[in-house]
Amino acid sequence: MEVTADSAALKPAPSGTKAEIAARAEPFAAQGDGRGHRDRRKGLFDRFGFWLFLVTVVLAPIPDGSVAPLWIQIWISTVAISALAISYRDVSRGAAALIWGLTSVVAVYVLVVWLQSVSPGPRPLAIWANASKVLGIELAPLSSSVRGTPLIFLGRPLLAALVLIVAIAIGPQSRRAALVLRAIVGAACLYGAIGLFGLLASIDALRPFDQSGALTTFFLNKNTSATYLGTAFLLAFSILLPSFNAALRERRPVLTMFRGAERRRRIAAAFAGFLFLILLPLTLSRAGTMLTVVVALACLALKLELRKRAGLWQLVLSIFVLFSFIFAISGESWYQRHAHLGFDSLGRLDAYMEMLRASLDHPLLGLGLGSFQHSFPQYRTEDLGLFGQFNIGHSTPVELIFEGGYPLALSVFAFVIVCGSLLIRGALRRPDDPYILAALLVGLLGLIHTSFDFSLQIPGYLMTFLVVVGMGIGRAFLPREERKIMKKKVVRRPTAPEPAGPLE
Repeated sequence: MEVTADSAALKPAPSGTKAEIAARAEPFAAQGDGRGHRDRRKGLFDRFGFWLFLVTVVLAPIPDGSVAPLWIQIWISTVAISALAISYRDVSRGAAALIWGLTSVVAVYVLVVWLQSVSPGPRPLAIWANASKVLGIELAPLSSSVRGTPLIFLGRPLLAALVLIVAIAIGPQSRRAALVLRAIVGAACLYGAIGLFGLLASIDALRPFDQSGALTTFFLNKNTSATYLGTAFLLAFSILLPSFNAALRERRPVLTMFRGAERRRRIAAAFAGFLFLILLPLTLSRAGTMLTVVVALACLALKLELRKRAGLWQLVLSIFVLFSFIFAISGESWYQRHAHLGFDSLGRLDAYMEMLRASLDHPLLGLGLGSFQHSFPQYRTEDLGLFGQFNIGHSTPVELIFEGGYPLALSVFAFVIVCGSLLIRGALRRPDDPYILAALLVGLLGLIHTSFDFSLQIPGYLMTFLVVVGMGIGRAFLPREERKIMKKKVVRRPTAPEPAGPLE
């Protein structure tokens, strides 16, 4: 025993920190207790879940925006499998708490659906008593104006919650987040090019719905198409902005941002962004086009650190030349529609007021989730005229109050505010993270647009929106960027090579 102890004492201590020693010992420990095989299985399941999720997100816009209940059921199945298969080892405690908050919102949805579907309902609508008198038969009173629609509608919030959970889980993994962003941008380029070819060649098979010569890609509505293309543009914009900002900050020509190891990806992102700017006016969507441009320009004004007037003038001149060229190619038809229609030519403001007044009569449970098309005509007045079509509420927040009541709407609004606060906090703590920036810009675009339209009610776009936002939220919990250390390195090594791109 003494010899063994002396021999052990003469052996050098393992070098490195405790974490490094544990990392070197982990493979041997795994071989000893059989965990290595389980880790490999877990990695296989994780990769399968990620790729299944990526394929789902890319394909969701194709079947007419996935508005049919069948496609919602298919995507729920695939995303649920992904949620069960992926690893949650990178999810922080804050992100886990947010996921629990999301499940609480889904629980509120389930409760409202049950209360609206149970017979007799806790707050029955008068329409059932009136129908019983007219038909001369006894009808069970419900708290929904249409039987069965709340249960069918429940698929959408379930799908949204699953997509957001998976996106939050993969967000901290930079490699996967970069792959998802590039896949969304590439898919939007392909769908936009197919839609443009179908528009120019008048091929009906490539244009599922014709709206007065507008580019609709695979969606049924030009406004949703514009928001989808605008989202893809903001993703490409977020990829390029850190390198563009670095070039201006270091007083280098802007074109030098297309040099270096990541030049191919930056050139591809610039080409994609230019293509989206050409396609956006062809959608003839005033709100989608203007909101995309305004959000991007506002980000430039707040984000860029222009130290010289020469850089400012260079930026202004570049934007002027770019938009002049784009308007010369595709802006004429959009301008004609904008000049022909007024701001509220369809009477949407009057419709919003009617919906809010109707919700005051049913503040707790609304008139039934998914029943707007059948519930709103009884509240429609002559002020709306004959031109406005309101099979959808043209305002997701107002329609949610109308269909589901104020408690459900307030729970959803509170969760959205929390997510927005996390993204703003993440953008301040990690200002060079392109994924958080993309989530913040896309979140603004989608929420503002859906406030007077219905883009987030289209599952094909909703999934794309939530993937981008969810990945940004997941990265918002990462540690703060050590910008002071980066500045010291720049001072010590002023001739350092160009910093790597954001998606390396």
